[in-house]
Parts: sequence; structure tokens; C-alpha cells
Amino acid sequence: MKQLLATFPLIALLAACGQADGELNPGNWKSTMAMSKFEIPGAPPEVAERAKTMLGQSQTTEACMSEAEAKAGVRSMSNSMQQGDCTMEDFKQGGGTMSGTMVCKGTGGGFGAPKMAMTGTYTADKVTMLMAGEITDDKLPGGKANMEMSLTSERTGECKG
Repeated sequence: MKQLLATFPLIALLAACGQADGELNPGNWKSTMAMSKFEIPGAPPEVAERAKTMLGQSQTTEACMSEAEAKAGVRSMSNSMQQGDCTMEDFKQGGGTMSGTMVCKGTGGGFGAPKMAMTGTYTADKVTMLMAGEITDDKLPGGKANMEMSLTSERTGECKG
């Protein structure tokens, strides 16, 4: 009887650990991406002003995350951001934080920067990421620009439809 009572706290502890670090909850997820910084050093005022108009504009999408996708977790979510010929390198996660570097060949896979540092936080129901990089292009005044984008993804409930 004493042995049985001694195992209850262990069973309760194991039950509380139902998800591995980085796993997400399946269901409907809403993601919002926004440009938070776009600076062109040496740009004429009218070009700098045009760049500022991009700030704060966001794109929102919703998707149903399956149990398999949720189990794959934040690493899979980070990899899904890869566009074009891009790969996520040096990805690390643990204890609610993550980081990595997205490296793109050619034009930067739609983001415009060949290399972007990514940092973020996560829980089973919310993921936030900040990506920052430098664009180099001869068409830009001074040949470069600095940009930052934020992504927030939150579980909004059960899948629709």
C-alpha cells in the first residue's frame, strides 16, 4: 500500500508532462505577419517615406493545424516559413524560446534578405517570431536596407468546417 501511494505523485507528474517541449495544440491557428522596420540608409526623403508606408501593414492567414503538424511543433512551423530556395540553419529551441538563421540563395526567397536572424517565444497555443536581416541590392540608395518582420500565430479554437 505504501508503494502504491508513493507512485501517485510520480504518475501525476508524468501526466502533467503530456506534451514535449515545442509541441503545439492542434486546431485553428491565426497568423499575422507585419513589417516592423524597413530602413534604407542614405535614401532620399521621398524613398525613405515610401519605405515607412510599409511599416505596420500586416497579412493575416488562418489554417487548421492537424495533430501531426502540432506534434512536429515550433520547428516545423519555423521551417514552413521558408520560401523559395531558403533553409533554416542553427535552429535551437527549449524552455519557451527559439532562434535560428534563415539562409536564402538568390533573391532571398520573397523576403528580400539572403540571411535573416530569427528569435521567438512559444507556448502550446501561441508562437511569436521576430526576423531581421539586411538586403543588399545595387538598385537601393547606398546598396542596402535593413528590415525586421514579426509573426504572431495563435490557436483560436477548433478547426472550422
